[in-house]
Amino acid sequence: MASSSATALSGVFSQPMSMKESGVMARYQCPDCSYVYDEEKGEAHEGFPPNTSWAQIPADWACPDCAVRDKPDFIPLGPGGQGPEPSVAGVETEPFAKWHCVTCGHIYDEALGDPDTGVAPGTRWADVPDDWYCPDCGATKEAYEPYG
Repeated sequence: MASSSATALSGVFSQPMSMKESGVMARYQCPDCSYVYDEEKGEAHEGFPPNTSWAQIPADWACPDCAVRDKPDFIPLGPGGQGPEPSVAGVETEPFAKWHCVTCGHIYDEALGDPDTGVAPGTRWADVPDDWYCPDCGATKEAYEPYG
């Protein structure tokens, strides 16, 4: 994080909001590298002290591990989040995949889904409805191939 951003944010953190007081602490996961931001722990290397709520994180903040994903791409995890914990003891979970439209190059990211067409974040490609179509060019689901 640039020092000018840290200076600009210093006022935001002068009186840290303690989410602990409400009993709700949330975690948010990067869909690419699985980095997890935990409100209770904060992120000292980014200048976010413990109990820094997700709402206090700047909108233009990027994942500190991969720098590929921005704040809006992160997936909320329980408690206080809308999704499941990233892993369950003894159960391996398949990482989210990406699919691209061979017609126009649009990328469907399972982690992000396609909320504009009713496909929720975290929806696996196999669970995308067969009548779903590319939001950019209108191609059918069959026009997509695994990406990467």
